Amino acid sequence: MIKKRFLPIILSVIITILILTGCFVTLTNSTKHTTYTLDDGWDVTINHTLYENVTLSEFYKAYPNILMRGDHVTMTHALPDINDLTTPALLFRSRYTTLLCYVDSRLIFQFGEEFYNHNKFLGKMYHVISLPSDYAGKTITFDMLIGEDDAFKALHPPILGDQPDITGMFVHDNLIIIATGAFMFVFGLINLCIGLFFVTRIPDVKSLLFGALFCMNLSAWLMTYYNILSLFIYTEYETQIEYFTMYLIVPYCFIIVYYVLNLKGNMSFWALMTIGCGVPIVQYILQYAFNIHLRTSLPIYHLSAILGIFVLFYFAIVTRNKSNVSAAAKIQLTGLCIFTISELLHLGIYYVDMFHIQYSAPLNRLVIALGCFIFAVCQLFTYLSYITDAYAKKQENISLSHLAYADGLTNLANRAKSDSLMDELNSATDDYCILSIDLNGLKDVNDKFGHPTGDRYIKDVSKVLTTTFGDSSFCARIGGDEFLVIIRDAETKDINSLIGRMNSALNVMNALYTEYHRSVATGFAFRHECDGGTSHNVYLLADQRMYEAKRAMHEELGIRSRL
Repeated sequence: MIKKRFLPIILSVIITILILTGCFVTLTNSTKHTTYTLDDGWDVTINHTLYENVTLSEFYKAYPNILMRGDHVTMTHALPDINDLTTPALLFRSRYTTLLCYVDSRLIFQFGEEFYNHNKFLGKMYHVISLPSDYAGKTITFDMLIGEDDAFKALHPPILGDQPDITGMFVHDNLIIIATGAFMFVFGLINLCIGLFFVTRIPDVKSLLFGALFCMNLSAWLMTYYNILSLFIYTEYETQIEYFTMYLIVPYCFIIVYYVLNLKGNMSFWALMTIGCGVPIVQYILQYAFNIHLRTSLPIYHLSAILGIFVLFYFAIVTRNKSNVSAAAKIQLTGLCIFTISELLHLGIYYVDMFHIQYSAPLNRLVIALGCFIFAVCQLFTYLSYITDAYAKKQENISLSHLAYADGLTNLANRAKSDSLMDELNSATDDYCILSIDLNGLKDVNDKFGHPTGDRYIKDVSKVLTTTFGDSSFCARIGGDEFLVIIRDAETKDINSLIGRMNSALNVMNALYTEYHRSVATGFAFRHECDGGTSHNVYLLADQRMYEAKRAMHEELGIRSRL
């Protein structure tokens, strides 16, 4: 088993390493100027109440209450002087709020007011805010209207620096997520194309098709959950994309399990899958039909996700020994199980963060990235296994087909294959030619020199037929000393010339190898000579002409001369 899967395993690892290496090499960046994190010393006003010297990363300590939609928050801070900045800018992440940014009293940036006024879903976004060249010593003010209840309890502190440096630093800090997202999207897209090619040939490939779509969905979710998309595509819909793709994770898991384990007739699984897929559909309806924002129903989705994880593990354990589940499919299921474990850990960290318990943010990123990578590698391994198995089956079928339709002695087509082609010719509209060829004196060669020599005589003639008429014609041995040649494009061929070349080749063999004499009698007929007749009629006419030619040769040469 291990030896059989060795090549897919090696290829999976190599492809993954190459893609990841390319991502890390491409995205690695270094800062050229000083950057400054503005975390401490903020003056924050919430609904006309001032809170001084607030640390943004511990905002909940200054304001332990819950921020509600409609609350008005302003934050001010003096900008330090960093002399070497050529394009000064701030990197700031808003969380479910509008954002107006002032330097002293000058408005330099605005975001989200239209969404807020129309009660649309305002999400989280990173903003790169360009500062005026004379920013030093002036006051930066963030003016925000809260768009969602419990919008935030802490904020990522703004980063001041040269614009290329702060974006480069952001990319560096999120390199593992960016690399994972890029890898998952490219991997999913390529495998989707491959899967669409194989879907009509391999029934089990449906689980791989959904796996490829799942990889692309995970890519979109990762890039929006960590607000990476903000730096590449600045859109107010980023968080909507995050929730939309996140709510699809559970349905994808159910569908992949359904196809991997072939649970078509399992009604209990169908019921659970209906619930798992129905919850996101209801949430989408609430969002887009009734404007009940996706974030509001997030706890319901989390319960659905936990249920889905337990369902996945239950059916994976119960059906792990089913005979109709291939080893490659079990690898795909293993990858999905590992991914769901990483998601469960990630969900635990999400709720730990709600209680302000310290945890390692890079560790959180690593957990989810590893889960995605392992699923992708297992998916890739499954793809390669299916492809190699399909290729092996194809070669096996070709070999079996060849054995069924090939003559064992000459390796030419046999009578069964020629009969099949003759049936096809009955519906042909083009003019074709059938040649009936019969060896002269095979019996005498067998009697005088033995059957091994007679077999060599037959193989000599088969080689001459193959070289004379080429791959464009059909050559078959249909009896002990009987051969058949079918030429489809007969109108473009000089049949008499081809027969002359065949006889010349046999004469050359006779001159070189004089043990016995090689010669054949040949007759041919065209389709147009049997108007309204079948290919069998054309063959009979060619066979009749062959026997006429054979009688003429007998009369002219005699038996002894033919040997």
